[in-house]
Amino acid sequence: MTQISTRLGRRLAYALGGHRGSGWADPSWFAPSATLPWRRIVKFGLGAALVAVGALTTYQQVSVRVSREAVINARVTTIRAPMDGIIKTASVTPGHAVQAGAPIGNIEDPMADDARVFQLQQDTQTTDREHNALTRRLADLSQSRAEADVQAEAFRLGRVRQDELRVDEAKATVAAAIARESEATAAASRGAALHTRGYMADAAYERTTHAREVAQQDTIAARKRLESFTVELAAARNGTYLGDNYNDVPSSFQRARELTVRIDETQTSLDQLARKQETLAAELAVEQKRLAARSSASLAAPIEGNLWTVQAASGEYVRKGQELFTMLDCSTAVVTASVSERDYNELRLGDPVRFRVAGSGREYSGTVSKLGLTSTGRSFAIAPEERRHQVAVQLADLQNSDTDRCAVGRTGEVIFEGTGHGPAGRFVEGLRRLLGIS
Repeated sequence: MTQISTRLGRRLAYALGGHRGSGWADPSWFAPSATLPWRRIVKFGLGAALVAVGALTTYQQVSVRVSREAVINARVTTIRAPMDGIIKTASVTPGHAVQAGAPIGNIEDPMADDARVFQLQQDTQTTDREHNALTRRLADLSQSRAEADVQAEAFRLGRVRQDELRVDEAKATVAAAIARESEATAAASRGAALHTRGYMADAAYERTTHAREVAQQDTIAARKRLESFTVELAAARNGTYLGDNYNDVPSSFQRARELTVRIDETQTSLDQLARKQETLAAELAVEQKRLAARSSASLAAPIEGNLWTVQAASGEYVRKGQELFTMLDCSTAVVTASVSERDYNELRLGDPVRFRVAGSGREYSGTVSKLGLTSTGRSFAIAPEERRHQVAVQLADLQNSDTDRCAVGRTGEVIFEGTGHGPAGRFVEGLRRLLGIS
C-alpha cells in the first residue's frame, strides 16, 4: 500500500512539473492558482489522499496489533456408529439445527448373532412341554390316589364290620361254652354222689369228670378266641389289619401309599421345572435385550447445535466406531486467529480484544482465552494451521448475537487493545472503515 501511494505521488509530481531535466517542477508552477488547470488540482488531491492513507496504514500495521487471519470457530462433537450395520438417516443436511436428543437415524444389523436366543427359546419350549406333561401326570396320579383311598376306606369299613361280627360270634361261643361247662360241672357233681353210694360205675364217673374238664377248657378257648377277635377289631379300627396269609394292610392301602410317594416326587420335579422356567425366562429376556441392542441402535443428537458434516449416506453399511456425523456446539463458539510472532510473544491470557466481522460494522468485545491451538485444533470445526501462531478469543457478546452466534467460517479481524490505540490509531481505523478497507 505504501509503495502504491509513493508511485502515485511521483506520477502526480511529474504531471504537474513536466519533469524538465534535473528540476522537480517548472518555476511557472508557482504562478497564481487561477492559472492551474482543475484536472491537475484533482490529481494532486487524490495523490495526497493516497499518500496519507498509505502512511496511516503503514503506521497501523507497525504500531497496532491486528490478527492476520481470524475466523468464527466452534467445537465439534462426533457421532460414531455404535455397531456394525446398515444406516438409515432422516433427510438431514449440513447446517440444519438439531435439538439435543433429537433422532438423526438408526442402524440395523440384519446379520446379528441370535444363536443364544434361539437356544434359550428351544430350552424354554422343552421345559414348558415337560412341565405340562408332569402337570397332567400329577393330575392322573391324584385321581388314582383318590380312587385308591376310596377303595381302601371301603375295605377298612368292611374289615371293621367283619371283626365286629367275629367278636359277637366269639361272645356267643363263650356263652355256649360257659353253659356246657355248667352242665358238665353239675353232671360231675351228681356222678360223684352216685359213685360214692355205689350206684355209678367207675368208668361212668370218669367220663363225667372228663366231660367237666373238657367243658372248662372249651370255655377258656372261647374266651381266648374272643380276646383275639377283640384285638383284631381294635387294630382294624386303627388301620392295621391282623390275620394269616396277608400283609398288615391291603393292596388298596399299599397302592394309595405308592401313589402318594409318586405324587410327592412329581411335585418336586414340577417345582424344579418351575425354577428352571424362571431362570430361562430371565436369561431369555437378557439375551433378547442384548440381541435388540446388537440388531438395532438409534442415533440421537448428543447436544443442541447445527449439523456440520454428514459422512455416511442412508443405506450404507457402516462399521462400529465409524464417524457418521459431526455437530457444531454453538455454545462453545470462539474466534480463532493467526498473529505474528511478535504479537504472539506479547499477548497474555485475559488481554482485551475486539473482533470486527469482515464486510460489516459488527464488533464484539472479548478476551484472549488460549494461546496456541496445536493440541486442541482437532476439536474445532475449522482446524487452525499448526505452523501459525494461533490464539483463541472468547467473546461474551457473540453468544447473544442472532447473526453471528453460530456463523462458523465467517471471517474478520481481531484487534488487540493496548499499544497503538491512541487518537491516531482510532483515526486510522475510522478512515479505513470509511474507505471500506478492512
